[in-house]
Amino acid sequence: MRSRILPAILLASSSLFAQPSQPPLDPEARLQWFKDSKFGIFIHWGAYSVIGRHEWARHRFQIPQAEYDVFARQFNPEKFNANEWMSLFDRAGAKYVVITSKHHDGFAIWRSKSSDYDIEMTPYKGDPLKDLAEAAKRRNLRFGFYHSIMDWHHPAYRPQRAWEVKDAKDAKLGGNNSQYVDFMKEQLRELLTGYGDVAVIWFDGEWEHTLAELKRDDEVYDFIRMLQPNTLINDRLYERKPGSRGDFGTPEQFVPATGVKDPSGKDALWESCVTINMDSWGYNKYETDFKTDRDLIRMLVEVVSKGGNLLLNIGPKPDGTIQPEFVTRLESMGEWMKVNGESIYGTKASPFARMPFFGRATQKDNTLYLHAFAWPQDGQLRVPGLKNLIHSAYLLADPKKTPLSWRRDGSDILVNVPKTAPDERASVVVLKLDSAPVVEAFLVRPNDKGVLTLGVESSEIETRFEQRAKKENALGHVFLTRWSRHDDIPTWRLETPKAGRYRVQVSYGSTRGGTDRDYVVSVGQQSVAGKTVNTGGEWVFHTQSLGTLSLGKGEHTLQVKSANQQGLEGVTLEKVTLVPLD
Repeated sequence: MRSRILPAILLASSSLFAQPSQPPLDPEARLQWFKDSKFGIFIHWGAYSVIGRHEWARHRFQIPQAEYDVFARQFNPEKFNANEWMSLFDRAGAKYVVITSKHHDGFAIWRSKSSDYDIEMTPYKGDPLKDLAEAAKRRNLRFGFYHSIMDWHHPAYRPQRAWEVKDAKDAKLGGNNSQYVDFMKEQLRELLTGYGDVAVIWFDGEWEHTLAELKRDDEVYDFIRMLQPNTLINDRLYERKPGSRGDFGTPEQFVPATGVKDPSGKDALWESCVTINMDSWGYNKYETDFKTDRDLIRMLVEVVSKGGNLLLNIGPKPDGTIQPEFVTRLESMGEWMKVNGESIYGTKASPFARMPFFGRATQKDNTLYLHAFAWPQDGQLRVPGLKNLIHSAYLLADPKKTPLSWRRDGSDILVNVPKTAPDERASVVVLKLDSAPVVEAFLVRPNDKGVLTLGVESSEIETRFEQRAKKENALGHVFLTRWSRHDDIPTWRLETPKAGRYRVQVSYGSTRGGTDRDYVVSVGQQSVAGKTVNTGGEWVFHTQSLGTLSLGKGEHTLQVKSANQQGLEGVTLEKVTLVPLD
């Protein structure tokens, strides 16, 4: 095996001659394409695809390096067609693509001059990254690279995996991480000088603190800026620390409840990376659970309504084809985007933190886009606290822009909509306003009898990595389902006009598997407990009376969550009702 670990002096001298490939833009201009694009495709593809179980296969199944290399040498994507891939992504409505140049296993999916652990060790004669870069340019799609800081193959990288050494405490012994970072920079140089304009360098594997401990994170940042000054760099170069030099945050496998803020409290640039399937990023031939096109369209809308981008992942097969489950969903998203893309591209976050209906909102200049996931049964879409004058209202799916009528109801606007939704997945009502939207914050308030009804549609899901719970609608109900994780917590904001006691009632459905699940309803330090019963089905809703809560005058936050770490699998939550007792 030939050594390609370059001397530090050679790296330093060669960097002196590197010239920027683009005229540098000011920070705002550099970020503008990302702010406008909203939707990108993530691709995890490499030696692990041959195993067909998980991109972490070597670590998860403790495969020795020599055995893993047998799979790497079998990687031969004979059916790979870069133009077909980019055509699919373009039809889906994506505006940029990010692919794994090297994942944690260290295998480079291009013909690297710095390493022989790359595509050259396989039977495949081409360079997938070159083909994809050229195909992306033809489709006017921006193209970038995921690159793992962590490297399980490189002899200088530490720590090793705990299972690779006799004693786990020896995993950091030996090696030379500074030498490894020199090598990583050379691979980055190849990517940044050999494949045209690079939209993004998307780092990962930062949790082993390689760059931070060496204090070389800024060096890598400046190195990238020197070679391509307009390339975006994600926050994982800086271990996802808020307020770092990274251009955008990267919540993984979840949608933040209220978007992402910087340390000063201002809205920050962010991108949720999410898989279509449930269990892996790379190709998984054993996978049977996939998000529906309905899930994905609604997730895109939700992310954009909170000021983010959606980076939606696929894991191609080792032969270079993309499995039908991914293709059909991307095609379906593209069909929706052809009609409704105006409400996504170039928009800003919703002016509403919460909504009284199951849906979201986006805005662009003087236009407000209302995305209804559950069409109002009474034919009226309630827009909370909108202070603007409305010039016109119509359905985005209506090419004739047939006017919709509306009226004021207190501080709200009621828009009269047709009986049938244009698209049951997400229908868009457009309001043309006299200025950018000006709104009052929406809070759940009592009706004329003093009762507060907290429907799931007006909640946000407080969550973190590997979110499972989602909102859904069927048979006239909106409910929380897939509630299998303790960390997925529906949360409401409400306001009581005076202090008082309230009886708590919870409406839910459950199957046999959702029986005898302990849960709590809490407001601040107060809580009441409940235990689920079998209601006869997840869509058969039962109202359960719990204890009482004493609430002072003013605003409150209410949450419903599992009382233990098991989650509430098999339970669908519809609403919480607070009935006044005073």
